[in-house]
Amino acid sequence: MLTRKMLNWLKRTLDEFCSRYGSTILNTISPIWFLLCILGLNWMAYDHIFEYLYETKTILRMIFQCVTWFMSGQMIIHWIFLCKVKSNYLNTEEDNAKRLAHEEANPQFKSEGIEYEQLRQIRPTLGTGNWSVITEYTNNEVKKTAYPYWGWKPCVVCSFYKPPRCHHCPICNVCILKRDHHCFFARQCVGLHNQRYFVVFNLWAGLLTTFATPQLMYYTYAAVWPHMTAMDLCLPWTLVKYLLGGTSFYILTVVFQNYSLIFFILTAGHFLREQLHCIEHGITSFELDTDNYHLQPESKSMHERFACVFGRENLWLNILIPYHWASRPTDDGIVWASMKME
Repeated sequence: MLTRKMLNWLKRTLDEFCSRYGSTILNTISPIWFLLCILGLNWMAYDHIFEYLYETKTILRMIFQCVTWFMSGQMIIHWIFLCKVKSNYLNTEEDNAKRLAHEEANPQFKSEGIEYEQLRQIRPTLGTGNWSVITEYTNNEVKKTAYPYWGWKPCVVCSFYKPPRCHHCPICNVCILKRDHHCFFARQCVGLHNQRYFVVFNLWAGLLTTFATPQLMYYTYAAVWPHMTAMDLCLPWTLVKYLLGGTSFYILTVVFQNYSLIFFILTAGHFLREQLHCIEHGITSFELDTDNYHLQPESKSMHERFACVFGRENLWLNILIPYHWASRPTDDGIVWASMKME
């Protein structure tokens, strides 16, 4: 009985700790982890892996080194822009004028809202994605108000009305235009202005990890495995063993890099596939998860859907250089012509 109580207390404590500090810890650790991984990979490739796998100063070795550095450079450049370019909503007078014009043209999207319980009785299909529920806490009362998803709705934190697809991020503590999700590796949200960098970042991350992982694994098997034990494949065990002086820092680095590359190849592939699917269908991953994507499918061609993210001119240039200053997204984050008209 005592053990069960202790386990329940430990679980509650961990849940409370993760709920309160988990996002902050991930926001701090993730970019450091990414930089350590990419720098460590290039150091190992230059000083150890290529020297072991390929003959010195051969054309093949030079090509592989250049490819590794090129993809690493592309990934870091787009990661920097992903971190620096923001999609914050500023709530200007011009935006408020657009809100009034939007509501005049679409009276069904008035930003007045309706009580949640009343709407549940009128519209049993509340969970289909047509509505957003805003929760307000006043003293000991909880008030829930539903607003049309494609209408303007209040942000109870920022105290202003925000446009459709604009959501408040509790981690960034700002409203984000066309918010897709919060990226811990960038320490900010992916939204209207930096989604292109997130897509290209994952593209280069997927290519680099796919290129590097087989070579690192073979190098680990051929050159490092004779100096390891089977338990050393478990990263926590290897870390403890290193701290106790039972293994070298280099073996710890090799094991860490293998884990990191496997993680990044899976996550980059997942996010790239998800983002391309969302762009193709004109939605965000937030709308994909919550079924909030009632758009008119005939409203935009495939090229126009990609132009909403990458701009109309020379879409392919986004793969090689940050191109936002020359070709901006066709969406402005305020007016959505392809909203579902109900």
